[in-house]
Amino acid sequence: MMAASVEYHEPQSLEETWDLIKRYGEDGRIMAGGTAVVLLLRQRLLSPLGLINIQRIAGLDSIEQTADGVAIGALVTHAEAQRSPMLADHYAALAQTFAKVATPRIRNAGTVGGNLAHGDPHLDPPVTLLALDARVTVQCAKGSGDIALSDFFRDYYETALRTGDILTRIYLPARPPRSGLSFIKFLPRSQDDYAAVDVAAWIQIAEDGTVADARLAFGSVGPIPFRAMEAEKLVRGQRLTDELLAEAGELAAAAADPEDDVRGSPAYKRELIKVLLKRAVAQAIADVQGDA
Repeated sequence: MMAASVEYHEPQSLEETWDLIKRYGEDGRIMAGGTAVVLLLRQRLLSPLGLINIQRIAGLDSIEQTADGVAIGALVTHAEAQRSPMLADHYAALAQTFAKVATPRIRNAGTVGGNLAHGDPHLDPPVTLLALDARVTVQCAKGSGDIALSDFFRDYYETALRTGDILTRIYLPARPPRSGLSFIKFLPRSQDDYAAVDVAAWIQIAEDGTVADARLAFGSVGPIPFRAMEAEKLVRGQRLTDELLAEAGELAAAAADPEDDVRGSPAYKRELIKVLLKRAVAQAIADVQGDA
């Protein structure tokens, strides 16, 4: 249960939210869907003086086409993103990623922005969004700015957000020609569990059949979701072969820092990275071919 001393607010605007943040400072906590914050409150891991629910702020709950891609409002739920024809048209694997988040109850309550702001390295959407080279817009009382998602995650449950910052939108670049995306969530137990390994692959193929560009992202195998930059460099400009992907898998596994838990040992998870990278790339190539 939430402590009786916590003051609860539902601001109607960003300006009202910043007034509340100024009042509480470090003792205030912003929430959206509440799926993570409520759990932390119940576990007594969080004890704010003020709880600020931003769900009633207008204008942050839509998915829109932009001049250079797609913008997802921070208050869009996972279920809404899963059902979005625009996201499905942009990249089907992104909609499928949202469909794999936890349970229907969580997907109907949890928000895309809240998921990112929580900073949990075991969550699914950050991995696919990293592979898509997404960026986020962060606003504070003094202004706003964009942050590449690859620079957003800092450590376990730690992001680039500072006190007073509100993540308002997520931007996806437009889909280039001859590009494809895949997402694989390897589950060791039940469907609603954290993954042992999450992997997303984005591949663009040049006219000559070589890899024009690649982004390979992983989750649940380190303190933050991350891109395997050395593996990406290896495959760019090359023709994909089993030998090349095996070497890329070794580089990706070396970049990971998995923990020993109920989902497997670090050695087991590194072997999974090698296997799943090859599968993810194959599925991304199939997506390229399907789009063509």
